[in-house]
Amino acid sequence: MTFMDLEGPRYAYMFGFLQADGHLQAGTGQKGRLTVEISHRDIGILRAFQQLCPYNSTITERTRATNFSASHHSAIWTLCALEARDRLVELGIPYGKKSTRITPPPVPFSRRDYLRGIIDADGAVGFTSQGLPFVSLATTISPSRRRPA
Repeated sequence: MTFMDLEGPRYAYMFGFLQADGHLQAGTGQKGRLTVEISHRDIGILRAFQQLCPYNSTITERTRATNFSASHHSAIWTLCALEARDRLVELGIPYGKKSTRITPPPVPFSRRDYLRGIIDADGAVGFTSQGLPFVSLATTISPSRRRPA
């Protein structure tokens, strides 16, 4: 299987997760990087991505103050390989701010696993205080697609 063959369930999940929580940053020349920062308790997700990715990458940890905690412990996966970044751009992860620019990939993909990746990154699945199941997803609608009130 080639890198980011989205018909494979693991790559489709990874791609959905990266579209939601990843950040592609361009540098000078051909430099740049993909980073994903998540809570340290979920570091296993990043380790799975690192093992799935055929390019060198790193996982680091840090503790910092956030809006929600005085000392949030997070894990960061960083991938710099140009070939990998080019493939991600080709599939639909743009450099820079992307919240109004991502769409499903333009190639055949495992829909179930892609959606699972997006929901794991930007959504929630659980039960309400009344015991009812729920699924939520935080998304941004492009200003050009908003309906007038």
